[in-house]
Amino acid sequence: MCVYICEVPGDSAQTAELPSSEPLIISEKSLATMMPGGLSDTKPATPDVQQLVNQVKPQFESRANVNCAVFTAIVYKTQVVAGTMYFIKVQVSDGDYVHLKVFQSLPYENQGPSLVSFQTGKTRDDPLTYF
Repeated sequence: MCVYICEVPGDSAQTAELPSSEPLIISEKSLATMMPGGLSDTKPATPDVQQLVNQVKPQFESRANVNCAVFTAIVYKTQVVAGTMYFIKVQVSDGDYVHLKVFQSLPYENQGPSLVSFQTGKTRDDPLTYF
C-alpha cells in the first residue's frame, strides 16, 4: 500500500491510500505546477520576494545604469532548477516596471541571489513570461 499526498492549487492537501499496483493519474495542469523546470502560476509578491528584489537592486542599477527611488516587487513566478529562478515584476516609478530574472541557489551553497537578466520598458499589465 502506498500513501500519496496531493495538493491542488486552491484546495487543501488530500491524502489517498492506493494499492501500489494502481497507477497514479496526474492531470496536465497539476503536473505543470509541480514539474521541475516548469514555470509556476503568477503570485502576488511576498516579503521574501521583496527581500530578493532588495538584494539584487544594486546589480540592476549598475547594469541598467539607473538609480531607482522606487523598487517594489508586484508579482512573481518561479522555476525550479538547481535552486530557484524567480521572474519578478518590479515597479521602478509611477508608471514604469521592469521584469527581473533572479537566481537563488540552494541553501547549502550559502550564496545570495544573483540577477541573471532583466527587461525594461514594461507596464503593470505586461504578463510575466519566460525570458
